[in-house]
Amino acid sequence: MASTPRGEKAIVHPSPSRLLLRTVVATCALAWVSAACGSNASSTVTSASADDGGSGAGESDSGADAAPGPRPADGSSDSRVADDASSDSGRKDGAPTSPPAPACKAGDRKEWSGPVANTGISVAVCSVCGASYVVASNDSGAAGQVSVDNGSKTITVSVAAGAMATSANLADNPADGTVTVCATGSSHACLPSSPPNQRYCNPYRDLTNLVPERIDQGVDYGGAGPIYAMGPGTIDVFNNRNDAGWPGGTFVSYVLSVGPAAGKEIYLAENIDLNTGLQPGSFVYSGTVIGTLVDASPDSESGWGVSGESVTAEHSCYAEGCMTPLGVNFNTLLMCLQVPSGTQGTGGCCPQPTGWPTDWCTELTAWQ
Repeated sequence: MASTPRGEKAIVHPSPSRLLLRTVVATCALAWVSAACGSNASSTVTSASADDGGSGAGESDSGADAAPGPRPADGSSDSRVADDASSDSGRKDGAPTSPPAPACKAGDRKEWSGPVANTGISVAVCSVCGASYVVASNDSGAAGQVSVDNGSKTITVSVAAGAMATSANLADNPADGTVTVCATGSSHACLPSSPPNQRYCNPYRDLTNLVPERIDQGVDYGGAGPIYAMGPGTIDVFNNRNDAGWPGGTFVSYVLSVGPAAGKEIYLAENIDLNTGLQPGSFVYSGTVIGTLVDASPDSESGWGVSGESVTAEHSCYAEGCMTPLGVNFNTLLMCLQVPSGTQGTGGCCPQPTGWPTDWCTELTAWQ
C-alpha cells in the first residue's frame, strides 16, 4: 500500500452501499442546496430523494458529492421529478387538457358553433355541397358521443374526454336542408335549432362531358346528368317540357333566400327533364337535383330570371346571339363556384344594369 504524507489521514473510499447513509446529511451541508434545506421538510425529502448526487443507472460514483449527478445516459428520468413538474403546471393528475374550439375544414361553411347545453361538448356544424358534418370538442372528463340526423338516417361519432372528433358527411334533410345535432356527455341534449345548409355550390358538379358554350342571356352548357340548385331557395316557375317559348320545352326558376344573391331569381331552361318531385313552392338547396340534362341539342341555359315569369331578366332588350351584361354577370358568379366559363361573344344589345354585384368572388368569400 502506498505511503501517506505526515499530517494527513489515508483516504478510504466507502463502499457504494454506504453512500446512501450519508446522502441527506452531506447534501444539506453543502452550499448549493442550502436554500432547499431551509424549506419545508416534505420538499427537502423530495429533492434529496429525486436527485441526490449519487449513482444513476450506468453511472459510476465520482466521489464528488458537491455536484448533482448527470441524467441517466439511457434517457430515463426519475418519475417523482416528472410528477413534480406536472404539479407545477397547476393541472391535476388525470385531468384532460382542454381541446381547441371546434372549427370547420378550410373552405367549408360553418353553419353553427357553440356548446351543446349541459353536455361538456362543443360543436361546429359545417356544410359541404348537399351535406353536413360536425366537428366536436369534448371539455368534460368523460367520453361522449355526437349524433347527426337528417330525418331518415343518423350517424354518430365518439369523442374521448379532452379530445376532438369529426363526423362523416351526412346528406341534409331534403325538405329543408337541415340536420339535427345532439350530444351525449354529462347529460343528453340537442342544439336549439337544426342548422340549415346555406352553402352556394357548383350546380353542374356531377355532369359528365360538360361543355361550356355561349354566353347570351345566360350561360349555355352541354353534357349529361344532374343539375343542382345553386343554393337555398324556393321554386317559382315549373314548366317541364311544356313551355313553348323555349327550345326543349323546359323552364324552371327559383328565388334564392340567403347569401349575397338573396332575392334574385335563377332560371334553368331547354333540354332538361325536371325533377317531378318538385313544384312551385318547393324548397331547394345545394343538394336538390332540379333536373337531368340530356346530352343533345339544345343543351341547357341558366341565368338571371324574372319572378313569376318564364323569361330572362333581359328578354326585352335581347337580340339573338348577343352576349348581354347580365349573362356575363351570371357567368362571373358561376366561375367563382368553379364552373368553367362560357364562351365570350359580342355584346351591345342591352344596357349595363345597376344594383347588381360584380365582384361575386369577394361577396362569396365574405359570406361563405
